[in-house]
Amino acid sequence: MNPELLFVNQHSSPKYPPRTYYNAKSSDVTLALAVDLTTRGEKLTHKAAGEKYLGFQLTDEIKTTAITRELYRKLRSTNGRKLNVAGNGIYTLSKHNRNQVFVNQFTYEIIAQVHNILPLERIFTGGQTGFDIAGAVAGYALGIPTEVTLPHGYIQRFENGADVVQTQEQIIKQIQGGALALTPYMPVN
Repeated sequence: MNPELLFVNQHSSPKYPPRTYYNAKSSDVTLALAVDLTTRGEKLTHKAAGEKYLGFQLTDEIKTTAITRELYRKLRSTNGRKLNVAGNGIYTLSKHNRNQVFVNQFTYEIIAQVHNILPLERIFTGGQTGFDIAGAVAGYALGIPTEVTLPHGYIQRFENGADVVQTQEQIIKQIQGGALALTPYMPVN
């Protein structure tokens, strides 16, 4: 875990859509993980990423290996090495009994498996709670340069649905703490 590979920025706009477009346009593939792919945020992510979008609805049956296979295929078919990680925020996930620790580990396992066979050059994420911040946690833990771009004010939305102004330092601490809590991925040879 190298802090010099973690870039936490705020967009010039305090709204969510501009940073969504920035992250989607900066990457080769956008991986969207959600319990609900029909939220306004998920529809916007799909629109912003266009053909580069790869979305998965999480169910109790879906396994990280199935997502890993499809993500690997998508990256390989586009010769992509830059991944945008998006998905539901914790305010949506918590209604489906998913907490940040679970989401961090789930995302980490997917990215670790892909990175093990197809090294990623960069991770992009919008820094929102839930799957965005989990993408940053995974990238940081795996030593992949990770760029987190939040709305101006480092705004995040938590379980109660309220937007909270954060500091860059608070976001960095979330990412570092999340990475330290992960169960390390052990590739099968």
